[in-house]
Amino acid sequence: MSYVEQHEVIDTGRARTDTRVATSRVVVSPGQVIAGALGGLTAIIGVMTLARGGIDSSLNEPIVRASFVNQSALLGAIELGLGLLLVLGALSYASRGLIVFVGVVMVLGGVLLGAAGSTILRDAGTVHGTGWAIMVGGIIALVAASLGRVIRTRRSVTSI
Repeated sequence: MSYVEQHEVIDTGRARTDTRVATSRVVVSPGQVIAGALGGLTAIIGVMTLARGGIDSSLNEPIVRASFVNQSALLGAIELGLGLLLVLGALSYASRGLIVFVGVVMVLGGVLLGAAGSTILRDAGTVHGTGWAIMVGGIIALVAASLGRVIRTRRSVTSI
C-alpha cells in the first residue's frame, strides 16, 4: 500500500487557496493469496513430516504419513523449504517470478517421483502418490502466479 499526500497553497493577491490532496493505492493479486495459502500448507506438511520422521538418523527412513501423503523426512525438509519460498513470493506482487520458479520445481519433482521406479522411490523415501500430490501443488502455484492483480486507488481533495 502506498500513501501520498500533497499540500498546495496558491496565493493570487486577492484570495488564498489552500488545497490538500491525499492518494492511497493498494495493489493485491488473488494469486498472492492462493500462493501464500499453498505455501503455508506445504510448509506445515513439511514440518509435520520432519517431526514424525525425525532428523536424527537417515532422512529417507522411516516413511511416515503426514496429512494425506506418505514420505520421509527428506521430502519433508524439501517441502518446508519450498513452502517458505512460496510464502516469501506471495508477500509482494513483484516477486511473482519466485512463485513461478517454485511451481516449476514442484511440477518437475512431482512428475519425477510420480513416474519413478522402486529404487528411486526407496532412495527418496516416498511413494508414487506423494509425487502426484506435489505435482498438483506445483500446477496450483503456476496458475496462481498467472492471475492478474487488483488495483484500488482512493483520492480525496480538500479545500481549506
